[in-house]
Amino acid sequence: MWRTRGFRLWVLAIVMTLLPLAPSAFSESMVSFGFTTYGVPDCPAFDFQTTLFSAPIMTYLLGWHLFAVPLAFAFWLVTRGGRASRVTGRVAACYVLLLALVNPALVAYDVVTAGSGCWRLWEPLAVWNLGVSACDVTAAALVLWAVRPAGSRPHARLRRTAGVFGVCCLLLAAPVADRGADDRYTGLDVAMRVYAQDPGTDGSSETERLFAAISAYERAAEDEGGLSEGGLSEEDDCGTWTVLHQSYGDTPPRDRERAFLCTARDVAGYAPRLVTLPDRELLAFGRALCGVAGRPSTEPRVRTLLDQAGAYDWSWSLMNALVFLCPDAVAPKWPDLVLSEAEGRKKEDDYRARMTAHCSDPARRLRAVRQATTALSVGEGGGYLVEGDTYGSGVGGPRRLDRAFDRVIDWLTTTAVSVGTAVENSPICLTVKALNQAPRSRLKGWDKVTETGISSVDGRIELLWEGDGSLPNLAVAGSGRYRVRVYVRGQEKALAYASEGPVEEHLVLVFPGSSGKTLFLRG
Repeated sequence: MWRTRGFRLWVLAIVMTLLPLAPSAFSESMVSFGFTTYGVPDCPAFDFQTTLFSAPIMTYLLGWHLFAVPLAFAFWLVTRGGRASRVTGRVAACYVLLLALVNPALVAYDVVTAGSGCWRLWEPLAVWNLGVSACDVTAAALVLWAVRPAGSRPHARLRRTAGVFGVCCLLLAAPVADRGADDRYTGLDVAMRVYAQDPGTDGSSETERLFAAISAYERAAEDEGGLSEGGLSEEDDCGTWTVLHQSYGDTPPRDRERAFLCTARDVAGYAPRLVTLPDRELLAFGRALCGVAGRPSTEPRVRTLLDQAGAYDWSWSLMNALVFLCPDAVAPKWPDLVLSEAEGRKKEDDYRARMTAHCSDPARRLRAVRQATTALSVGEGGGYLVEGDTYGSGVGGPRRLDRAFDRVIDWLTTTAVSVGTAVENSPICLTVKALNQAPRSRLKGWDKVTETGISSVDGRIELLWEGDGSLPNLAVAGSGRYRVRVYVRGQEKALAYASEGPVEEHLVLVFPGSSGKTLFLRG
């Protein structure tokens, strides 16, 4: 049987079916693609494909795609080309052909009906998908040729194949046939749910109520002189929220819609499609987002809204805009966004006081001119800066580190030293001491100790970090040259387990000294 025409056609069909797997055999991972959807129109076929392929039953249908032709071939061998094997072959061919034609048909529908802008959504995968479709179409044609009985009439074969193909279409449509009401909606779609409806439109159609609500809102906005079709009016100043970053708690209720419009148009990198919406639609869309604020982005309705906004997921910037419309929805997961500036500062002060209670002066016997002990909250990436050019005169130049010193000195200049920390976005215990003269090098109990020299340009040496707060001026002798000695311990312990308080500990001593040499005393 292996010498027959049918056997050779079956083998070629199997090769074409498995050919798309070849790229993964020559790399450690499957082919992956990345693309952005900013600025593209609504593409219904792309949304349909997302819904279709996310249905649980599609996992099984697509999973059997690579096995359909080999299994039908095995059945063909067992039955030696009988009637049952021919029917099975046609079913397998139609199944493969149907899946092969889905993507090209969806691409064509979007490009024809929604415009060429949708091509940006499909383009990253178009070449790959069309190549796979071509292999599958070829495989289906080979299978149909292999199971064709000798002497059969072409019209009869065509009717049988079309019938099987129609059944496969119905099976493929089954996962999305009972999806219920369409869960896609935009600002216009929810406008009548957001704004009070005109009492005289209770008996009218949904469309009439929608436009009546929009018209009523537009008249009210015009009377107030606030909102416009294209954006905020000229007299509205967004700098209060986009530059000065006035918080929700400090914004009067009458200005909160305006604050939302300003901040929503200021999150272009996180929700770019909000920027282009007119005021009334942006407000309606914002309230639609408020209805699902904080819910998992994997939920279909949430995912649809975030996609329409151009947002990958809930972000701080997006929630910082929504808080002006729905503080109750935002507060459970982002409580700091509803605070006033004074409340936020008090919360930070209380937190710093609780963390500082875990810290103590590790060099109590060392008398200093000025000193302070605090829980320093280091930010993203960790670290802090001992700076001798606090007014930014720019006189400092870079210096080379002749020897690496892990997690203590990151980089040096003639006026500054950057000190690294093992933790980030967490507090450390920090003690700073300004001395009149060099102290003894007490190394016991410390893991790493280093010393270097910097210059004070303006008579100040300050410790700078991402957080707020003040520490004393460490330049006790005015402008000139100083030595900075940094003691570090507890870094490995801080990385090993989570603690309620700071574990990593730093001691920074600053005293007059002319040397610029960097010394690694321990570590």
